[in-house]
Amino acid sequence: MPYRLLIDLEAVELLQTLPPVRRHNLLHHFRELERYPSVHSDYHDTDAQGRRVEVSVADGFAIYYWIDEADRQVKILLLLAADDRGPR
Repeated sequence: MPYRLLIDLEAVELLQTLPPVRRHNLLHHFRELERYPSVHSDYHDTDAQGRRVEVSVADGFAIYYWIDEADRQVKILLLLAADDRGPR
């Protein structure tokens, strides 16, 4: 059974500020996370509720997401610049 992708509104708003090519690259990576969520994790963290949160780095951004196995959802929680230059 496939996963469903859910993206936090703040991440969507950040995507809208990016140049089209970067936005396209990140959206493509989001689709890859949706298809194969555990394969694209570069490292993991833990959120305030103690859940494991995966982090995937793509196109200069760290994508924080949670794999909800029970509901078969990949939930993108946060999109942060992976370096100190900020979004480009």
